[in-house]
Amino acid sequence: MIDPVIELSLCFALVLLFAAAAWHKVSDRMRFGAVVRAYNLLPSWLVAPATRLLPLLEASIAIGLLYPPTRRAAALAGVPLLVLYTTAISVNLARGRREIDCGCFAASARVPLSNWLVVRNAVLIGAACLLLMPVRARTLVWIDGLTVVTTLITLSLLWAAGQRLAQTGPALRQLGSAR
Repeated sequence: MIDPVIELSLCFALVLLFAAAAWHKVSDRMRFGAVVRAYNLLPSWLVAPATRLLPLLEASIAIGLLYPPTRRAAALAGVPLLVLYTTAISVNLARGRREIDCGCFAASARVPLSNWLVVRNAVLIGAACLLLMPVRARTLVWIDGLTVVTTLITLSLLWAAGQRLAQTGPALRQLGSAR
C-alpha cells in the first residue's frame, strides 16, 4: 500500500507530463509527424494516424489520472505507452541513431536520443506502476497538501534540469572531445 500523498504527488506529476507532451505534439503536428517518421519504425501510411493518436492517448491518460475512479485505468494505459516510447528510443539507439529528436516536447526543446531518455522513461514507468498499488486510507490534512505541492514543484524543477542536461549534454561532450 502507498500513502495518499505519494499517490497524489505521482499522479499530478504524470498529469503534467502527459498533458504537456500531448499539447506540444498537437501544437506542432508537422514537426511531430517528422519525428515519428524519423524513428523509422512505422510504414509511411501509419505515420499520420500515429501522429494523431499518440497525443490523443496522452491527453486521455492525463484526464483519466485526474479523477480517482479512472486513475488506475489511466495509469494502466500509461505504462504500455511509456514502454512503447522507451522501446522506440532503444531500437534507434541500438541502430546508432542518436541524432533523432525524441519528440517528447516542443521544437525549442529538441532532445537527441540518449541512454538518459531510456532511464528517464523507466522511472516514469515505475511511477505509473506505483499508481496501480492500493492506497492506504487516511484523512488528508493541510500539511499533506503542502507536501504534494512542494513535491510537484521539486519534481518539475528536477525534470526541467534533466531535460536541459539532455539537450546540452551531447554538445558539451563534443566540446570536450574537441580539445
